[in-house]
Amino acid sequence: MATQNNFEERLASDISEFYDDPLGYVLYAFPWGEGQLRDSDGPDVWQREQLRYIGECIKTDPLATIREAIASGHGIGKSAETSWVILWAMSTRPHLAGWVTANTKAQLQSKTWRELSLWHKRAINSHWFEWTATRFYHVDHKSTWGMDAIPWSETNSEAFAGLHADHVLMIMDEASAVADIIWEVAEGAMTTPRAMWLCFGNPTRNTGRF
Repeated sequence: MATQNNFEERLASDISEFYDDPLGYVLYAFPWGEGQLRDSDGPDVWQREQLRYIGECIKTDPLATIREAIASGHGIGKSAETSWVILWAMSTRPHLAGWVTANTKAQLQSKTWRELSLWHKRAINSHWFEWTATRFYHVDHKSTWGMDAIPWSETNSEAFAGLHADHVLMIMDEASAVADIIWEVAEGAMTTPRAMWLCFGNPTRNTGRF
């Protein structure tokens, strides 16, 4: 029991050091070079750059709001990147509140949210959290510390409003196809200090917020 307690104390202490270092968390939390990750030594170049950028923004101004939009093609690891950001933020920000959406319900459930499940299982602190088909939450604070997977609808835009927490994270995958009304509602949360809003997608449209 003492050994287990010592491990948990060391783990919590180590991870607390990554509050402004998402890349450090990603390199620490996953077993790179082993098992399913045996052919990888960590994130790709663009992923490292984005994670470093987020960290530098926080170092420069701990109260800054962060807005990031990444336009790219298929198969470069956007879903992995979203999963890492979620796990880092959930691990370093008490009672984080947030949501994830995507261009379609199928994309959200079968790709974006499923990818989070895969990386959650690999994380050294996976036992801190529980993943379900619609919510990813801290096991000791189910209702106040978590991220929700929410399919968007123009008739249900209020589902993306009302995030009231010290730490807020919003993620859009394949964001170019998400209706502008969802962007407009989500923008309200960006008045909260420390809020983060990350959008990923293929540049398939020359109109719209993305």
